[in-house]
Amino acid sequence: MHANVGDRIIIKAHRIARPFLMATAALATTALGARTVFARKTTARKALARRGDRLARVARYRLGQWSGVSYRLRGRRPDPDVTDNVLADRIRSSIGPLETRLDLPHVHVMVEDHTALLHGDVASVEEMAEIEHAVHAVPGVVGIESHLHIGLLPSDTRPSEGARHHPPSAALYALLSAVTAVGVHVARAQSVVNVILSALVERVPAGEVDHLVTHLPDDVRQLMRSPRRIGAPAAQTRTVCDLVARLQVLDRVPPKQAEQSARAVFAALRALAPEEAGDIGAVLPEDLRHLWLPIAV
Repeated sequence: MHANVGDRIIIKAHRIARPFLMATAALATTALGARTVFARKTTARKALARRGDRLARVARYRLGQWSGVSYRLRGRRPDPDVTDNVLADRIRSSIGPLETRLDLPHVHVMVEDHTALLHGDVASVEEMAEIEHAVHAVPGVVGIESHLHIGLLPSDTRPSEGARHHPPSAALYALLSAVTAVGVHVARAQSVVNVILSALVERVPAGEVDHLVTHLPDDVRQLMRSPRRIGAPAAQTRTVCDLVARLQVLDRVPPKQAEQSARAVFAALRALAPEEAGDIGAVLPEDLRHLWLPIAV
């Protein structure tokens, strides 16, 4: 098949530019060789070494830059068949400029079987949709499970203005303290609480959830919302093993600590809404019920 006009232009430009870039790289290599030969530390030789290092960096940058331009002009896309860790890094790189433009805190990204799991705060439905759309467009992403919630208020400080500080309610503080008390790092505490609460909500009838949330402040209610699922969704949490596995993948919580975290969050939630504790326990699947109920002494 004959190359189209665009491809022929690219190929011709590649043939013209690459020898120049290769020559630059050769010069850089020669300079680095001289740097090694003239190893004695005189002022002149130090200057020569610095110039050689600088030339080598420029050559590597130009070669990489040209490869990237050629790759994009040919209409190629990154390989979608990559590991989850590589895909997570690809997503973070892709949405970084968008986070900066929207002036949002970094979205926490993990990947499970090529489904992107997102946690973070946005200021509007439009920002949430924009982040989710950008993630879904990343090659290799087959679905999204979005725990993004509208938690940025007009009064909150944006990243460009400095560290954002919005004190949690007493109820949220109790839940966060419950997981940090069993060893979860404070930076991951809210994400862990979010996973546990949203898993609970998915396994409890809507009527019981409605009764439960009447006892809780808005910042806790936000963490109890079921995630938005787009494309091929991750499996819902149905058992203790599922919950432990999700915490391992999303927040890298060890299995024993994951189960302790779930039990601690459930205990804190029972204390916040004691009137609903019995009803919630009655409708939970047996496998999750033993985490909800107090440990017999």
